[in-house]
Amino acid sequence: MAKRRPLFSVTPALAALLIAPLLAAGVASPAIACACGAFAPPTDASGPVSLQREVAILSLKDGVEQMDMRLSLDTINANLGLIVPTPTPATVSLGVETLFDNVDTEMTPKIDRMDDWWTWPTDGLLGASGGAPGAPAPPEVIATVQLGPIQATTLEATDAEGLTAWLTANGYGLPESVTALLPHYIDRGWSFVALKLTGETPLDGKLDPLRFQFETATLTYPLALSKAATTPQYVSLFIFSDHREEVRFADGSEIPDADTTWARTVRNTSLTSLGTYLTAITLTFGNPSQRILDDLTFVRAPADEEVGTHVTQVTYIRVAGVPVGWGLVGLAVFVMFLVIVFMLIPRRARR
Repeated sequence: MAKRRPLFSVTPALAALLIAPLLAAGVASPAIACACGAFAPPTDASGPVSLQREVAILSLKDGVEQMDMRLSLDTINANLGLIVPTPTPATVSLGVETLFDNVDTEMTPKIDRMDDWWTWPTDGLLGASGGAPGAPAPPEVIATVQLGPIQATTLEATDAEGLTAWLTANGYGLPESVTALLPHYIDRGWSFVALKLTGETPLDGKLDPLRFQFETATLTYPLALSKAATTPQYVSLFIFSDHREEVRFADGSEIPDADTTWARTVRNTSLTSLGTYLTAITLTFGNPSQRILDDLTFVRAPADEEVGTHVTQVTYIRVAGVPVGWGLVGLAVFVMFLVIVFMLIPRRARR
């Protein structure tokens, strides 16, 4: 089968974004993966690294998946690497920041306002191949592009040991817990994108989004490498399709810690090219080695029921901390008590 050479259009900020997921596994932080891939720091890397947030916008059109990722990180390292598995060789380019802004705007709920005269205060609860026989087969390098401080390489591998050797020889320091998971993808014929950022500027804060495009029959999100993580993994996914979607592991099993926070037909015409229905799902894996079973796939939900489109904003009517409704009830009871007492007093005594 002819191999499609991916095209790379990467800026330093973009490369930083790609590398960010790997940062979650710095020396000072025990995490060595994020949902989108695995951190591959240089062998002499040191210093605290943390991945603050991972957001991905997913869509599938005409057999090509588009995965836009935006990461926020904090690190003092300036030489980092990221390995991202994809079903087929990926095209990597700079994402569009306004896409994320438009999604945020699209997901603005309608506010239903309500006065609450009855609820008492509660503390904190209110609000919202090519090697010798028997030797490891090195991966095939499909494309290598040097873009300033960034080296982007697309690889196809048939041998996990050969892939690991290549990565090590080229400065990607994958830990053993991650390399042990590489056969999961190699056995299925997946490809890999290896990005390396070499610079003098530390990465800090929200980075420019990164876009992956690759051929695939079904919408997917690489997650299995995150089984090597030793800290909780948090992912926000925004899925554009023709209907509401539900997330599953690749074997079809359900994910207990998946929460659908938004589901509705897309109204912003600038987004309908991705899909006519938007589903937002947040995923939490407190114990990745036990809770993450495979990569993610998506299935159509039984109904296009809306979720999160209305938010009730409650105004609590109180005086001195007492709900006014109960205050009025108390006042009425007191008046009735006085009336009853008055009626029980003999008429002669009242005179």
